[in-house]
Amino acid sequence: MNKFLIFDMDGVLVNSEPFHKEVLLDVFKRRSLVMSDAYYSSLVGMANRAIWEKAKTDFDLEEPVPDLMHTHMERLFDMLEDRDIPQPEGMPELLQRLRQSDIRCSLASSSPMRLINAFTDRLGIDDLLDHKVSGEDLERSKPFPDIFLRVSALYGVAPEHFWVIEDSGHGVRAAVAAGMKCIGYINPDSGAQDLGPAHMKIDHFDTLNDTVLNTLWS
Repeated sequence: MNKFLIFDMDGVLVNSEPFHKEVLLDVFKRRSLVMSDAYYSSLVGMANRAIWEKAKTDFDLEEPVPDLMHTHMERLFDMLEDRDIPQPEGMPELLQRLRQSDIRCSLASSSPMRLINAFTDRLGIDDLLDHKVSGEDLERSKPFPDIFLRVSALYGVAPEHFWVIEDSGHGVRAAVAAGMKCIGYINPDSGAQDLGPAHMKIDHFDTLNDTVLNTLWS
């Protein structure tokens, strides 16, 4: 039986949400805007365009959304250049278990492909991933299911054969809306996230041992 697993990236493959928050705080501060913890939590899992469409409305910004997106990404890559972004505990070991399994893996992230490629290159996992899909290439962002349905279409496999690992409420709802099973990863660095609709919740990737992985598709 074919087994398919889709990773979110930020907050799952890499513990990058504190870094993303730092970047957004910097971008907001340069515009004399205040970003609360609760406001940042509401953005986790959203694509860059969706973030700035929301911020433009919420803060009555005059700049066009593409200009805001460009400024954000340029600042992000400036700050990323000399940063070491860690992986969540247990993730390196999980990736090793998956290399030794018959589970087919892909990545579906709201981040731009430029950032996806930067992180997967750092992690050395491109050979583990069949597909990498970016939310920037889609009209609708998580919590809409489009990004996960794109992965399903690339394989030519029905959504019910997939499990997704997500750390955000937006991501969990997108996976469930796509007709996939979802593992909600409780990452404290991702802020207050509602993972309620997830079919399974974990707080450490050691939970996904060989026995558990083999039962997901049974």
